[in-house]
Amino acid sequence: MKRFTAALIFIILVCLTSPPAYAQDLQAIFSGIPWGSPAEEVRGLELVRQQGEESYYAKPDDFYSLGGVTCEKVVYGFYQNRFFGAFMTVKDEKEFRAVRAHLTERYGDARSQMRLDRTIYIWDYLEVKIKLKHYEGRPKAKLAFYYTPLSTEVNEARKSTQSETVIKLDSGQDDEITLDF
Repeated sequence: MKRFTAALIFIILVCLTSPPAYAQDLQAIFSGIPWGSPAEEVRGLELVRQQGEESYYAKPDDFYSLGGVTCEKVVYGFYQNRFFGAFMTVKDEKEFRAVRAHLTERYGDARSQMRLDRTIYIWDYLEVKIKLKHYEGRPKAKLAFYYTPLSTEVNEARKSTQSETVIKLDSGQDDEITLDF
C-alpha cells in the first residue's frame, strides 16, 4: 500500500509541475510541423511566395482549429528553409472574440498594442509568440504563430533590407496578410 501511495503522489506531482500537453506541443510543433524543419519534409506544401530567403507555402484545403473556430487559408513561413511561422485569417468579429478568449484562457492575458487602424494582441509562450490582429472597420482578423528564435532572424534580415512581406490569400483586400513581426 505504501508503494501505491508513493507512486500516486509522484504521478500527481509530475502532473502538477508539467506544462499542459497542448503547451508542450506548441513549443515543439505547430499543426504537426516541427519548428525549424525544412519545407521538403512537409507534405503537400505549395509555394505561395518567395522573397529572398523567405518562402511561404499553403496546403490545399488546410485549416487550423482553436477555441471552436476553424481558421482557413493557413500560410506557412520558412526562413532559410526553416519553418518559423504560421499565418491565417479569422473570418469575423464573433470568431475573433472566440479566438481571443481561447488564447487568453490558455496563455493568460495578452499584452496589446494599439495602432491607428488596428489592435494587436500578443501572447508569449516560451519560444512561441502568438499575435492576433484586429483591424478597425474590417470584419476579418489575422492570427499568427511565430517560433521566436527564427522569427527574430527574419526581423533582423528585414531591418537590413527594410522590406515588408505581403501575401495575398485571395483576390480580396481583406484576405491579404502583411507579415510584420
